[in-house]
Order: sequence, then structure tokens, then C-alpha cells
Amino acid sequence: MTAINPLRLLCLSAATGALVLGAAAVAVAASPGVAFVSPATGTTVSTPVNFTVKLTNFTIDKKDVGKKPIAGKGHLHFAMDKGKFDFPKYSGANGALAVTLGTQGKYSPALAPTITYKGLPKGKHTLVVYLANNNHTNVGPKASVSVTVK
Repeated sequence: MTAINPLRLLCLSAATGALVLGAAAVAVAASPGVAFVSPATGTTVSTPVNFTVKLTNFTIDKKDVGKKPIAGKGHLHFAMDKGKFDFPKYSGANGALAVTLGTQGKYSPALAPTITYKGLPKGKHTLVVYLANNNHTNVGPKASVSVTVK
């Protein structure tokens, strides 16, 4: 039986660990994400309200909307108060697109990381944004923000 060199074993263990950690870091870094940038949750706002999100490892793909999914690409679905205000009257051009797609009252699709809602009644409102594949299925990550309209 041959003896195992402890230094060699340590080097092999470190190299294997680095490979495993490196693969894990790549997997984590490749995960798409979305977060609201403004307004901050809990803020009191006036109407119209402009909402902005930041995307991580996800690209808005205007040319492939309605086509097959491509990993890390797609568009956004905004839903104000579970879709209650996702009509042209409130979400403008995004609401008009929702009518065209038959999603009014559910969500307003977006091809930009922003959306504006106007005419919201006074009180607390919650906006949720979902990352969506080109074929409109949800990618998984979502974010929400709650504001009070004065």
C-alpha cells in the first residue's frame, strides 16, 4: 500500500473545492432577478406614479415577444392590485397592449423596465412585477412594492 502525500491531498481538495464553488457561483450569477428601484415601498405618492425596476441577468427582448422562450430574455408583466388597474385608463400604452393580448384586468405587459399608472384612487396599492418569457409564461422571479396614493 502506498502512502498518500498530505500536501498533494490538500492541493487536490482545494482544487476540487474551487471547482465546486466556481460552478456554484456561475449558477447563482446566472439566475435572473428583478427589484423595484423607485418609488420605495411605503412611500406616499401622487398620481401619476412612475415605477422603475432593475433587472439582473435578464434582458428585455423586444424582437422575440410571442416566440419561444430564450433563457435570460423576455419581457415584464406588471400587475397593479392583482390586475384591478391594468387597463388603458390606468396603465396607458401598457394597458392598451394588455387589451390587444387579452390580459387586461390581469397584468400590463412591458418592454421597458418602467411603467406609469395614472388615476389611481387614494389609498394603498401594491404593484407586482414578474419576469416573463417571450411566450408570456412566468420565469419565476418577481418583486413587489406598496405605495399610498394621496
